[in-house]
Amino acid sequence: MWVGLNAVEMNELEIVKKPVVAVAGASGFVGTHLRQQLSDLYTFRALSRSPNIVERNANDSSTQWRQCDLYSLPKLTEALQGCDFGFYLVHSMAPSSRLMQANFEDTDLLLADNFIRAAEDAGLKHVIYLSGLMPQGGEQVSPHLRSRREVEMVLRSRSITVTVLRAGLIFGPGGSSFSMLINLVRRLPVMLLPAWTRSMTHSIDIDNVCQAFRICLEDTDIAGGVYDLGGHEPMSYRELITRTARLLGREVKTLDVPVNCFGLSKHWISLFSGVAPALVGPLQESLQHNLVASDNPLLDRLAGAMVSFEDSFKKAVDADGVPLPNPRSHTQSVDKLQIKRARRVRSVQRMPLPDGWDAQQIAEEYGQWLSRRFRGLINAQTDSEGVVCFNTFGGKWTLLELTPTPLTKTNKRRCAYYISGGLLARNVSPLGRLEFRLFPENDCLIASINGYSPMLPWWIYINTQAAVHLRVMHAFGRHLAEVK
Repeated sequence: MWVGLNAVEMNELEIVKKPVVAVAGASGFVGTHLRQQLSDLYTFRALSRSPNIVERNANDSSTQWRQCDLYSLPKLTEALQGCDFGFYLVHSMAPSSRLMQANFEDTDLLLADNFIRAAEDAGLKHVIYLSGLMPQGGEQVSPHLRSRREVEMVLRSRSITVTVLRAGLIFGPGGSSFSMLINLVRRLPVMLLPAWTRSMTHSIDIDNVCQAFRICLEDTDIAGGVYDLGGHEPMSYRELITRTARLLGREVKTLDVPVNCFGLSKHWISLFSGVAPALVGPLQESLQHNLVASDNPLLDRLAGAMVSFEDSFKKAVDADGVPLPNPRSHTQSVDKLQIKRARRVRSVQRMPLPDGWDAQQIAEEYGQWLSRRFRGLINAQTDSEGVVCFNTFGGKWTLLELTPTPLTKTNKRRCAYYISGGLLARNVSPLGRLEFRLFPENDCLIASINGYSPMLPWWIYINTQAAVHLRVMHAFGRHLAEVK
């Protein structure tokens, strides 16, 4: 039946026959290695918000690249159609818009909920999430680890089988954690070591992480569990520094500091390691805990194949001991320029959820509360089609027009509007969105503006409308707390 097909067509047919794995976070360190090491068994559909990355990888024979905004539930659902499995590798610590009024805990929650809802609607059978090692017992965790745990709960709240892999520092070619460590040792002859460097951590090589993903996809007895991953022997960050120095043939003098001093250490680590403060901060806060993997069936399967710390180091550096580049290092400058030129805004706030309220009630209350608070200046009016106009000066001018998305009226947990017009909005494609998303299990809601493009010149917008919007949303959150 395949007679007459040329080599290219045969290759395409072979790709189609393989199960398709959707990868959110495909262009990063872990996503790149997973696609490289598992391409013999799976075809990958890589989801990226960056048109630059999609264009650069147009000829990738083992990966179908899709430009996709993970903040858009309809677009994400469309991108996942035809996929069998999913890898969720997203941690939203890097800015995705020119203005970000958000913290990573709130954006992580929203993105995870989008992904698992889209995966369920698209019919995925199994999702694997790369989370972080957690401290033992009831110890209060850092915001970074608290966010990872919250994402685990959201992903596992739907009908899809979800496997959670909890890893600490992942070492390998292009990994930010290892590059940070190596560059600190290379560039600093003397180091002040805060208290967090004396906590125990459990690192693992990227090859063993990829093996863990493969086992979870293939073994139904493993699928659906929560597993710690640790490959190198447990050691403190202080010990990681001394062992790395030994491998580099360098002598590093250290001085212990009895406090954590996260704010100060974040900036000097970023300065000398070349890793952005947005990534350094959450990492060092997590390392204040003792993070050691617990024994489990998946680690038993990996036993005997674990890559040593020394071998991880050798693979991650060139002949001069310089860390190999991160997979995204060659695209980041173009991505940042595209984000700047797009002039888009993302504003995400977590608020209390009044008991028994649905998303439509929240949206209606927002308009009514805004009209009361700015009486005589702003008046929210809703027509028979559900279109909301925020008018001023007695209705002479419409500042913003919001058009409900198709599924808004039938969804009690999600109420979303397109920012479809008004004096304060540019006419762009795709349109920006205002959304209220409920998380009853977390006793909260997320109010978000995604992809909004302001009409005002950027420097005026930043210092006027943007600042006012953030204060208004914080005030609305306090209002909901009083209602609750």
